[in-house]
Amino acid sequence: MLPMLNKHTLITAALMASMSLTACGSKKDVFTPPAKQGTETNNKGETQTGGEIGGGLSNPDQNSNGKNNTEPPLPLPDYSDLPNPGSGQKPPAPPAPGVPSAPSTPAPLPPPVTDTKPSPSLGTNPLPPDYRSNDASQVGRDNLTKRMTGGVTADGLVYTSSATDELLNFLRARNERVDQFTRQANLDAAASVLSAKLTVDGLSGDAIVTLKIQEGRDVKVYNVAGSMSEGGYSSALKSVRAGNGERTTGQRSLEGTIKCLDLDGLCENTFVRLKLGSQGSSSIVNVVFRNSAADLYFSLPGKYSDNPEYLQMREFIRNTILQANSENKIKQARMSSFEVINGRSGVALTLKGYNNELLGFSGPLLAPEAGTGVNITLSRIAKDQDDSLDLISLDRSQLNYANWIGDARMVANNGLGQVKLALKMRKRSAYAQDAFTVTFMRKIKPLVDLTDDNLK
Repeated sequence: MLPMLNKHTLITAALMASMSLTACGSKKDVFTPPAKQGTETNNKGETQTGGEIGGGLSNPDQNSNGKNNTEPPLPLPDYSDLPNPGSGQKPPAPPAPGVPSAPSTPAPLPPPVTDTKPSPSLGTNPLPPDYRSNDASQVGRDNLTKRMTGGVTADGLVYTSSATDELLNFLRARNERVDQFTRQANLDAAASVLSAKLTVDGLSGDAIVTLKIQEGRDVKVYNVAGSMSEGGYSSALKSVRAGNGERTTGQRSLEGTIKCLDLDGLCENTFVRLKLGSQGSSSIVNVVFRNSAADLYFSLPGKYSDNPEYLQMREFIRNTILQANSENKIKQARMSSFEVINGRSGVALTLKGYNNELLGFSGPLLAPEAGTGVNITLSRIAKDQDDSLDLISLDRSQLNYANWIGDARMVANNGLGQVKLALKMRKRSAYAQDAFTVTFMRKIKPLVDLTDDNLK
């Protein structure tokens, strides 16, 4: 077993929901400090936090452009058998003797990837010169081209990236260069990946990648392990019996390579290329992992109740915005994602306080092809037994504030590394369920040149 692991990970498991969010109460905050959106990152790379205290809270039943959000809830997935590229048939994969199958009724699965709608077009999509990755107003901007994985749900929502680079477009275009048979096998394999998880030991560089793959009516787990190479070279990943707390249950062969993509070599962006299946019926799955600090922007309504839990939470946020000398404020914000080329993507968003309070939320990275407004219920890390963070990430953390949150939803995603969350306090006595919003903005880093040699 590999030594202690630091986290580069997340898993997506969320369904669309249509729920209302209200902010009501009796108090009125008379303090409204001047807040500048999009504060420039300082030289130390620390999280920058802005916000509005006493500002308005948008109606979550509308999208970020003020239009009604009438997307119906996504149905529970009904997956068909995973195709066998060699025969064109869809036989169910029989379980191997002595290896238990995954539960037939697992936790809610991510929305299925469908081929009933064409993938968004490929090509270079330069951002306008006035786009700023640390300006929270950009999360609802309409005239920006999202970075998309190529995966599309049955309802027409697209899976997106969480950065501004052209990496996903480059990898999708590369798959288009192979023959039709190979291309379809790769597309089928990508669509079958439900989640991907990466952990890397910060001292040794040992890495473990865990995939959950839909095979027929079962979900199979696959683990591969290796070491991150220095000097920007790819290194090999080999199949192992267990990893990331998951036992390997899949029977197909799996191997691959892993490569750090950051220009500075710090590996916040990592590329994993996997070969699934045996010779003659194999396919390629490409996954991009991103794990980096994020800037924040809060919007707190002026009217609020006397709920002591919300008053404590509000003070936590207010101290952060004002950079008060207090332990009750945010120390670090992080944004972690996985992005399967031509498949699903998901994100985990975490806040850690100087008082060791941890708030974490995870879900699929979905957006409409036009616009940014969505209404996606997020899992709360630890409470919902979500495994997007491991025990090392939860070490010495407290979850009091996290348990006070009754509802968490993603209400906007611009597909470029900015997502907006609407959070509502849990129901408590006769108090109103106070609500507020927070926008996460990934700190973007430059990548190595996107060439076939660099992405072997």
